[in-house]
Amino acid sequence: MTEIIFIEGVSGVGKTTLVKALQAQLQSYGYTVKSYIEFDFINPIDFYCTAYIPNIRYQDLCQNHLEEIAQIKRHSISAGTATLVRYFDGDMPLFSERLIDELREMEFCYKPSHPVPLADYSKAYRAVWENFGKSVDNSVDCYIFDGSLLHHPLNDMIRNYDASKEQTAAHVKMLLNCLKNVRTSVFYLFTEDLAGQLRLARQNRRQAPPDNAATSFWKKRREYDDHVLKHSVPAHQMMNVTKCGYKTVLDKIVTTICDQVRDCCMKSPFVGE
Repeated sequence: MTEIIFIEGVSGVGKTTLVKALQAQLQSYGYTVKSYIEFDFINPIDFYCTAYIPNIRYQDLCQNHLEEIAQIKRHSISAGTATLVRYFDGDMPLFSERLIDELREMEFCYKPSHPVPLADYSKAYRAVWENFGKSVDNSVDCYIFDGSLLHHPLNDMIRNYDASKEQTAAHVKMLLNCLKNVRTSVFYLFTEDLAGQLRLARQNRRQAPPDNAATSFWKKRREYDDHVLKHSVPAHQMMNVTKCGYKTVLDKIVTTICDQVRDCCMKSPFVGE
């Protein structure tokens, strides 16, 4: 049975690094794996540079840009009463400058100029996640997602809507219910020195060090994450990367996955042998 794995944690804790290492480790043991890291254009359940367009307005958009209609439809995702259109792949624009400017005005998640109502935001996410849950490729042993369950949705909800802990917990519970017929695992990475880890991550990315506002935000995020994990993700596992180190955490996760995906366990040796 396919396993869907969520690697979570606040910014700078090493989620992306661990996702890449986890995929490589599992593939070396014979598992088939699909992984999606932050800002991954092809992520089926997570979005950046994506416009939210009510279906009636979507038809008008297509008619007003007939020269790009095939490209529009290629990058469109059904979201119930709305359609989501991705308009960038990394740094590469997918449409003409005129259409990019129009889609940017309808940004769905990342610093939107005109956020859709929170209820519509959750409704769109529910439709996309339900469609993904129904279309999971059972020939894939593991899907691995970097921050798609907590990290990115909670960022959107807090920054765009000033959502409460209860609202974010309800949203995450709804997302997991969309995958109720698929086995899921949630591994939450944390560090005992959040501020120090954030500074180190910014340094490694050649970014400016975090100011007090940024550090305060991520401390707040950790409080939100703890609340959501407690109330909406009962089966999660906490992984202390400060105490254990990434190699130990990686081995623990691989061993857990091997135990859970029993029909694939014969493909891999015991971790550490």
